[in-house]
Amino acid sequence: MPFGLRNAAQTFQRFMDEVTRGLPFCYTYIDDVLVASNSPEEHTRHLKQLFARLADYGVVINPTKCQFGVPELEFLGHKLSSKGISPLPEKVQAIAEFPKPNSLRKLREYLGLINFYRRFIPRCSSILHPLTDLLAGKKPKSAPIDWNDEASESFEESKRALANATLLTHPDSSKPLSLMVDASDKALGGVLQQNIEGVWHPISFFSEN
Repeated sequence: MPFGLRNAAQTFQRFMDEVTRGLPFCYTYIDDVLVASNSPEEHTRHLKQLFARLADYGVVINPTKCQFGVPELEFLGHKLSSKGISPLPEKVQAIAEFPKPNSLRKLREYLGLINFYRRFIPRCSSILHPLTDLLAGKKPKSAPIDWNDEASESFEESKRALANATLLTHPDSSKPLSLMVDASDKALGGVLQQNIEGVWHPISFFSEN
């Protein structure tokens, strides 16, 4: 499919959803397909099922762009393993080295990077609140930022929070779940977690102003 067409990505996504329908171990995002298995033997069976389905639909893959039987990999900006999901270290490092924004355009860019990983950060909205306050009002994107102590601390704290991002566990429908929530005058948030062998592990954090 020519990807220059306006709706090419959406159309191909729908096509791949149809191709992998009924294969619960497959996760697709446009032309990326992730196969999650519990063992090498199961992985082999899963791959055979997927390859048969691809052949039925006339889909050809490029072996040089594939990884098979690996314990962990990078997928859509994240590091995935049998233990869970975490931000890519190189992405975290790039955000840690992001210079203090000198314009609203740069501040929006920084907030976009942080928000991509916000589900790994407890109290993310509360941490970022002083920074989002700087965006209030109608100002040109090139407008300089009137930094204050609270906003400066928010900028540094958000970097520290991402550097200490929690590994999120994969949900298991056979294990107990817990949803904890909290709220303040500035934000609300919570964590979905799962009890594994007597220990609660986070699946995802959420927060909103």
